[in-house]
Amino acid sequence: MRTSVLTGILACALIFLSQSAKAEAASIDFLTINSTEPAMQQLLAVADIPLPGFNVEEVVPKAVVSEHVVLENETLSEIAKQYGTTWKRLYDKNVSVVSPDVILPGEKIAIPTEMEEITARALPEPVVVQHKAVISPPNPKSKAKTITTAPASSSGNKYVAGYCTWYVKNRRPDLPNNLGNASTWVSRASAQGLATGSSPAVGAVGQQGNHVVYVESVNGDGTVTISDMNFSGWNVVTTRTVPAANFNYIY
Repeated sequence: MRTSVLTGILACALIFLSQSAKAEAASIDFLTINSTEPAMQQLLAVADIPLPGFNVEEVVPKAVVSEHVVLENETLSEIAKQYGTTWKRLYDKNVSVVSPDVILPGEKIAIPTEMEEITARALPEPVVVQHKAVISPPNPKSKAKTITTAPASSSGNKYVAGYCTWYVKNRRPDLPNNLGNASTWVSRASAQGLATGSSPAVGAVGQQGNHVVYVESVNGDGTVTISDMNFSGWNVVTTRTVPAANFNYIY
């Protein structure tokens, strides 16, 4: 009888020691798990609990587009529309853009996030500079052609404020907003059925290279008096008299 009791006590002690050893081994295994594995996978491995279909990659957020490479004839307004922002936020964020109306193909434009706080870059007030014109007396037999503009477009002026395209659009609100940079105004206007040509007319738009002007008067000596913005500096309005042959025109 006494021998049976001792045998039972010894068996219980051996079982307890075995369970303690297993628990200690499990603790060591848990503490020495490869730290490079995801935490969830480590816990599942220790607990030996499978979780079918769990994919760590599925919970990784998609990358946010951080910059845009400018394409030929793109404007800040067009880029802003693609990313659900405004040209002003793009201009404010990209301090390397000196002129919001002039961006070059291949240039990288940083795209701000929706909640990003950006320091505003103030646009200065227009400065009007009058250039005294020396004009020959007009030929009394010569009559300047004057055009009649159509009603203003309901879409308003979507060109960037402070630049030649914005100024001319204000003077000719009937023109569309899709003429692009100044260098493409005549070609795009012609493609849309607008009258274009090489003869000046009062109220016409003149294009020379990447610059557009508004024709104030046609003079009898082969010159035109024009007003424009950005000839002397950004956001600066000038009035001057130049040869009419310098421009191609939109009527």
